[in-house]
Amino acid sequence: MTVKRYHEMGVTSCTATVLDCKALNDGNFDILLDETAIYPEGGGQLSDTGYIGSARVLHARDDGGYVWHTCDRAVAIGSKVDVKADKDVRLDHTQQHTGEHMLSGIAHTLFGCTNVGFHMAEDIVTVDFDKQLTQEQIDELELRVNEAIQRNEPTVIRTVTPEEYETIDIRKKAKGLKGEITIVYAGGVDSCTCCGTHCERAGEVGLLKIQSHTNYKGGTRIYFNCGMRAVISMQQDNARMDTIARRFSTSADRAVDAVIKQGDELADIKKELKRRTDALFAYRADELYAASDITKGVHAIVHIEQSIDMNELGMLGERICANKNAVAVLFTKKPGQLSYRVMRSKDVSLSMRELIQAINAMFNGKGGGRDDSAQGSAELSGSHLSLNEALEQLRNYLKKRLAG
Repeated sequence: MTVKRYHEMGVTSCTATVLDCKALNDGNFDILLDETAIYPEGGGQLSDTGYIGSARVLHARDDGGYVWHTCDRAVAIGSKVDVKADKDVRLDHTQQHTGEHMLSGIAHTLFGCTNVGFHMAEDIVTVDFDKQLTQEQIDELELRVNEAIQRNEPTVIRTVTPEEYETIDIRKKAKGLKGEITIVYAGGVDSCTCCGTHCERAGEVGLLKIQSHTNYKGGTRIYFNCGMRAVISMQQDNARMDTIARRFSTSADRAVDAVIKQGDELADIKKELKRRTDALFAYRADELYAASDITKGVHAIVHIEQSIDMNELGMLGERICANKNAVAVLFTKKPGQLSYRVMRSKDVSLSMRELIQAINAMFNGKGGGRDDSAQGSAELSGSHLSLNEALEQLRNYLKKRLAG
């Protein structure tokens, strides 16, 4: 078994003996020590990084009580080595972990929440609670945690026997524990079994910033950061807000109102644009329908409409086919791209599913649809004249199909 020196508060270095060193397929090495100050990944907390002698420790894992260190080079078995965890990495992970304790403890006290999940990543930390929380509750939770951080109470670690453990009232009890059991009392607001690393006092967490929250599996997932992570995140948020404020020529505290106002104005403009587009397409549809070729009483419209998208092409087609006895074959162009929609009136029996296949073959395109409506697209090559010639061929094809 590896002696776990990282369980001693604040310990980030020790001297150890190398028990084993194995080459890995990726060129790294797995190193086993008789003791270590490098925390292995587990319980939601990330692994420390650091050094074993001159070997860089990339990751550590606990395998049945033996801590293996993945390193960038080999270390001689039997040698005595200095083991050093990266202090900045340890502090960051410890801040996040202790902050999670305090967040969970206060959520339990205030709202009766049970922590059902915890995960620490390089950029964000998440905790899952079994109850849905409102924005007001989230705000209160963040405030109370930071008040507790400022009180700067010590972290107390207590080791008990399984018999003592059964008599102790703590927030969260793990089941099936044997031997000596470690209980952590964090910041005067939380108590639970834990094997991670912790700040000596709550003030070392610095601050806790809740970034966002979402409903998750019937409860709430909270995304948060502590310490310098939270400071950097807040700086980034302020920079983004200042950019928005400058864009709207206002102050940061009025930027949200400015964005909402512009959003409302944009919504009104979109409504008016849709009304005008509908009126324009109604006029355009009547114009195309009146000027179309007629075969056996069916108006056949084969037409390119410039500077509109596929949705608008569909709107125009629907307007045309609101008339009786109409087939609309409509195209629109973008650089290097030809898009097309085909539609028919309800009283026309010609299959648009079959018509789209003919158009696909003509332009080497792809598309499909239903008997009453279909669409497709193709890469556009050749001159504008060749496209016009292709459309004329399509008009003749359509006439033959309608003529039977």
